[in-house]
Amino acid sequence: MIPHSMQRAEERINTKVTAMLVGRHGKLGVEIGLTENVSSRGARVITKSEWKHDDTILFALPGFHFTSAARVAYCDPLGDGQFGTGLEFAGASEDLEISALATAIEFLRT
Repeated sequence: MIPHSMQRAEERINTKVTAMLVGRHGKLGVEIGLTENVSSRGARVITKSEWKHDDTILFALPGFHFTSAARVAYCDPLGDGQFGTGLEFAGASEDLEISALATAIEFLRT
């Protein structure tokens, strides 16, 4: 199996921003997670819930006015009750402009 990081062709930015995930856990569930990295096509989010592979959920970066349907590409246990959840955007309200996101994050850090 090829590690997730070796399968990517698009630009990713390593950043920790708050993300909101809305989906089913037997019932409608909402979780706040922290991104590890984000691209125009997806994100890796650290979550406390185990999300089901191939499930479709709603993903949002509230601070950046971005919302998209997303497919759960993987959900790997990390220990300590956390999971590394890979999401593939499937129907964004508008494209996530990675360079604009990186600039905004850099501005917020200064």
